Amino acid sequence: MNVRNFFTPEQQAAIRDAIVKAEHETTGEIRLHIERNCDGDPFQRAVAVFHRLHMNKTKYHNAVLFYLAVNHKKLAVVGDESIHAIASDEFWQTIKDHIVAKFKDGKYTEGLCEGIAMTGEKLKSHFPHTIDKNYELPDEISFGRH
Repeated sequence: MNVRNFFTPEQQAAIRDAIVKAEHETTGEIRLHIERNCDGDPFQRAVAVFHRLHMNKTKYHNAVLFYLAVNHKKLAVVGDESIHAIASDEFWQTIKDHIVAKFKDGKYTEGLCEGIAMTGEKLKSHFPHTIDKNYELPDEISFGRH
């Protein structure tokens, strides 16, 4: 399976729109990375991808990565140091649980969009949009080859 085809173009657009909307009122940055497989721990893989995508180099260190390995059905959410400092493990687990519940119903796009929106609300409350907001990362989904 080509991982780029996991979501239809319309679904990819809906996810991108959710990212744009979530980032609109915050300095935070959100990305989604999709791969076929993740043989090890998804959180550790997500951390590696987070760094490879230079998400750790944003001005306010408040980027969030949603990582999905479709064949192995693994999901991880990674926040940079500033967002991690204010968001509890319970917050991240709540988001993951919400997304997984939607996935179990086959609602992959809806689950990700809602998880992204929940993250955007948290980012907005702690890192509101500033006049000099510089969108540092692309909103497009990134894809791995694993």
